[in-house]
Amino acid sequence: MPKEKLTLYLEPEHIEWLDSQTDEEKKVSAVVRNLIRKAMKVKSRKKTIVVDDFFNTSSLAPQFVPDDLKEHSDLLVEWWAVRYKNKATCSQKVFNRIIDTLRSFPSQDRKEALEKAITAGWKDIYPLKKGYKPEEPKNNHPASRVFTAERGFE
Repeated sequence: MPKEKLTLYLEPEHIEWLDSQTDEEKKVSAVVRNLIRKAMKVKSRKKTIVVDDFFNTSSLAPQFVPDDLKEHSDLLVEWWAVRYKNKATCSQKVFNRIIDTLRSFPSQDRKEALEKAITAGWKDIYPLKKGYKPEEPKNNHPASRVFTAERGFE
């Protein structure tokens, strides 16, 4: 890359500082180049982030939670951070879909579904599975009859 010659007009205190930073190995031009490089690195680190979608962050603002789900807003905000950490898509459309899913659950199951999603680290909210306990089969087999002295086989 070709270099260009540059002329600077400095105030006396700037010249004193520049002289204190130079020696036989470091010339004035090297000190000025290093200052410019350092300023460029700092500026590149301070890129401004423009948030177009307020849902594409790890922290969901409680004001976005609909009124009918306000009682679960703490859990929903906490779960949104888990979802974001797991690199799931976080957008307004996804948020609306999840709210619709939550509304489809019975009101007593919403809290438990959110708590399970948080503890398991799920990217989505799933309906609760009701415990399946089959009835004990009726024993109608003839060998299962009970014999008593009074009535015989029952």
